[in-house]
Amino acid sequence: MAEKIIVEFSGWVECDSDKVKFVSLLTDDVITGTEWLKLSQDEQDDYMLEDCIEAQRTALDGSYEHLDVIMVNEDGTEVTANRTYS
Repeated sequence: MAEKIIVEFSGWVECDSDKVKFVSLLTDDVITGTEWLKLSQDEQDDYMLEDCIEAQRTALDGSYEHLDVIMVNEDGTEVTANRTYS
């Protein structure tokens, strides 16, 4: 019986700058991507993407290079249950 599910992926998304959010590493303030784009590079470095999954969910475009769903059995062996390449 499998005890874990691991999802491994790589790809890209074009974010909707009005919907994607960035959180300040200094103050916990949250701003939109539109606001973040107006900052200087030094100011942008003080922020990080708030939620990667939400950025993907609201993306305007994107593609997965690969996406694997891997089951890890109780004995540590792995089985790739689903593999997708673009």
